[in-house]
Order: sequence, then structure tokens, then C-alpha cells
Amino acid sequence: MLTIVDVNNFWSPSGGGVRTYQMEKMQRLRGRRNVHYIFVMPGDETYTESRGPGVTVEHLRSTSLPGTGAYRHIVRSAGLKKIFDRHQPDIIECGSPWIMPVLIKRAIRGLASRPAIIGFWHADFARAYVGRFFKDIHSALEGPAEAMGWWWARRHFGSFDAVFVASLWVAENMRAHGIPRLFYTPLGVDSELFDPARRDQVLVDRLCAGDVRRTSIFFPHRFSDEKGLRTMLRGYRRLVERLPVAPALVFAGTGPDKALVEQAAAEFEHVHFLGFLDSPQEMARWYASCDLSVALSAFETFGLSAAEAMASGLALVAADQGAAGELVRDSGCGLTVGFADAEGLADALERLIGEGKLRERGALGRDHVRQFSWGKTFDTELTCYREVVECHKSGLKITAGIHDRRSHSDAQR
Repeated sequence: MLTIVDVNNFWSPSGGGVRTYQMEKMQRLRGRRNVHYIFVMPGDETYTESRGPGVTVEHLRSTSLPGTGAYRHIVRSAGLKKIFDRHQPDIIECGSPWIMPVLIKRAIRGLASRPAIIGFWHADFARAYVGRFFKDIHSALEGPAEAMGWWWARRHFGSFDAVFVASLWVAENMRAHGIPRLFYTPLGVDSELFDPARRDQVLVDRLCAGDVRRTSIFFPHRFSDEKGLRTMLRGYRRLVERLPVAPALVFAGTGPDKALVEQAAAEFEHVHFLGFLDSPQEMARWYASCDLSVALSAFETFGLSAAEAMASGLALVAADQGAAGELVRDSGCGLTVGFADAEGLADALERLIGEGKLRERGALGRDHVRQFSWGKTFDTELTCYREVVECHKSGLKITAGIHDRRSHSDAQR
């Protein structure tokens, strides 16, 4: 029996790529032979829940920090220690880099057998959360702060038995900053759920508002500057001024800048605010009923919403840094622009709309993301888990990981 405990402070009940990853993981590992998967879910109370054969959710009462919305954070090791003592894991996956590595190392003290530890690099921690935070205080602090973030990552993630990365862009960045033992484990996309066939003519007609020339742009991201919300709003204003028919712009989600979205919806006739869509089927319907999508964060580590848009047959504009840009460049489904470049965004959207090949672009994207499936994701992870555990129990240190696409494909066979 392979016992896996997954701990992640990036979990939120109101959406995000990490939530999708954890929910798919629980579903795909349910009933797997000789696998027991335990997810430690930060919440407002502590209890144990079965999610089917071989899947357990350990709800752990956690702290709600100001300014973090629906996120709750595990900040003490005592609760983790009780869970580890109860399940005696073979391997622990650490999904967040702030304090979780320290808590895990404290919590495993005294276990009968020390488990292997894998980190999953779900967020561009040093750049997005450390460097940018200090940049907001003073621009001169960004560089030193980012360097401090990488030092912290090397100290903790670099000491783990292995680290999972979901894109080759992330792998190269982490190797460049001295973090070894990387396993390429891209996330998946459900190409049956996210499918152009879910296009709903009622929604299409609503967005066209009587003019079949009107294109529609979908923004399915957290409402924050990191995700490019303000860039999208500035770029849309420019686009409305340039084009003879203003595009429809659809926002689905929530976040700290929700008021800006509500303000735009009140100001512009063709801006639509749907709120947070909890139903994957409803999300898939809206994706397929639009023409374009954007993924404007320069800090994506896989670009799950970008992959969902591509599976839905949408052309895409993405930031030229980060994993979403990697998806666009590899597929040819759209264009990339500089992060926070509203003028560049307007240019890219105008160019895609003007060339009249949105469906052709979208077809390229869908063909490309068919290689990514959740089944492959967790087959790969289980292969990696077993390799790491075997090396750990043998006292061997992994010196290399799965770095390239060929190795990833070999892992599936």
C-alpha cells in the first residue's frame, strides 16, 4: 500500500487551479489499487471524511488571515503531526512554500519511519509573492526580495526528495536558481467537458446583442492584478475605441478587485459579470460560447484556465512569461504579450479579431492540449511517487528527474 498525504495552503473552496488539481486528484485516485490518498484540507473545523475507497479528507481547523479571502492557512504543526501519526505516510506532498515546509519537517519528528517529501511548485513563489510584494513597498526592493524568495525555496524545496513542476518553463527557471531533482508532471484538462460542442446559441446570441460581427472575450481568472485584471480592463477600453463593433467581455470569478469588474459592467454595455461559477459544466458552456480568452499572468506554473480555453476551441492571448505563454507558443493558438502591457494586449486582440481565423486558431489549441489529461497526470505522479519512495527507503538520493517531453511520454507507457 502506498500512503500519500497531500498538504497545501493554496487550497480555496472558491476556485483556482490548485482546487481543481486537488478535486481531480481525489476523483482519479479513488479506488486505485494499493493506494491510500489523504488530502489535508484547511477549514474552519477538524474532522475526518471519507471520499470513497482509498481517499480520505482530513479537514483541519486553520487560520483565516486578513486580505486572503476564502483561503485558510495551516500555521501550526500539531494538527499535522496527529494526521501523520494516524496515517504513517510513505510520502508527503508539500504544495505551498511559505511555512508549510517548516511545519511538515516539525510534524514528522518522532514518526516510526520518516516519509519521503515531495514539493509541488504550484505558484511562482519568489517572483509573484515575494518580489512583487516588496515592489509595492518600493521598486528598489523587488530584486533583493525575489533573491530572498529563491533562497528560501532552495533551503526548503531544494532539500526535499524531489519537486514536481507542471511546465518546462518552471523547470528551467527552478534549475537556473539551483533547485534540483525536478519531475515534469503537467496538469490535465478534461477535453470531453471543455469542448467546442458545448457552444450554446442562446449565450452566443446574448453576447452578440443583435450584431453577428461582435466577438466575445472570456476572462475566467481571479480578479487580481497578478492575473492581469487591470491590464484587461485598460486593454478593453482601448479596444472599444478602435473597433467598429465593441467586443463582449465576460468575467467569471471573484477576487479582491471584484469592485473594478462591477464598475466596468456598469460602464460598458457589453461587459458581463457572471460571478463565481461553481459548476464545471456551466464554465464549459461559457468557454465554448465565447471566441477568445486571455491568460495575462506572467506567473502561471501550468496555465489551467488557458488549457481549458484551448480545449474549448478558443484563440488565446497570454503573457509572454510563464506557462500559459508556453502553451500558446507550442500550439500556435494565439499571441503572447508583455505582462501588464495594456496597449500590447489591445494590439494582439485587434490582430486576432481582424485576421478572421479565430476558429482555426482555436482548433490548433484544442489539438495541442489533448496530450494533457488528468488520467495521465496522476499516472505520472504515482510513477514518480513510487520511484522516490523506493530511493528514499534504499537510502539513495535522486540525482535527476523527468525533465523533458520524451521522458514524460515514456512515463505514460
